[in-house]
Amino acid sequence: MTAQQVLDDVVWHALTGPQADLATASGDGLARRYRDEIAPFCGVEHLDDRGWAALAELVVEPDGVAVFLRGEVEPAPAGWRELLREPATQYVAGDLTEVPARLRREVVELTASDSPDMVALAVATEPGPFGPTSHLTGRWFGIRHEGRLVAMAGERMRVEGYGEVSGVCVDPSVRGEGLGAVVTLAAAHGIQERGDRAMLHVRDGNDGAHRLYRRVGFEQRRTVAVVVLRPEW
Repeated sequence: MTAQQVLDDVVWHALTGPQADLATASGDGLARRYRDEIAPFCGVEHLDDRGWAALAELVVEPDGVAVFLRGEVEPAPAGWRELLREPATQYVAGDLTEVPARLRREVVELTASDSPDMVALAVATEPGPFGPTSHLTGRWFGIRHEGRLVAMAGERMRVEGYGEVSGVCVDPSVRGEGLGAVVTLAAAHGIQERGDRAMLHVRDGNDGAHRLYRRVGFEQRRTVAVVVLRPEW
């Protein structure tokens, strides 16, 4: 499998590969979705009638959604309502910068016991979907000030050869101190320590994030689509 194949449809290749244990699958296996308490991202082998039907099996709550993150997403057939469609930029790590030693010493690796604080920070800063067991997707790193978690980032999706940096959060009280770059690089270096390459996604319009990731050494790869859908019950 080529890098282009896995990166053009990250969710599908994560949930049929290294993160298969985190997936809920349709009966025929043609669609997969992260467990509800992790994130609503989904993957479908082929976006044909059978694929859409398989995906519908996985969205069982009345207010549930399916979120695609892939190169292209065709218009949904009858029976689905499109709630959001917007472009995002996929970046891959180039020559990443190093974190100054004084800041590196502030970073700690987060564990399951930190999950309530991680969820609270995500709720306050809205980095994207983050549930009570999102920490199971990979290694997560954070910075605490006087015991309070004020910044974090970690690995969400993992595919062959790559890991996605995600969940980058910085509490408003410490913005402007460079902590976003610190936790981003901690997560990226954690991925690359095992021999994989870090990558990430940024929605269009988030200019500050685009500047940050380019500054620390990420390089633009391609535009992908973020599409949020709900079955019409």
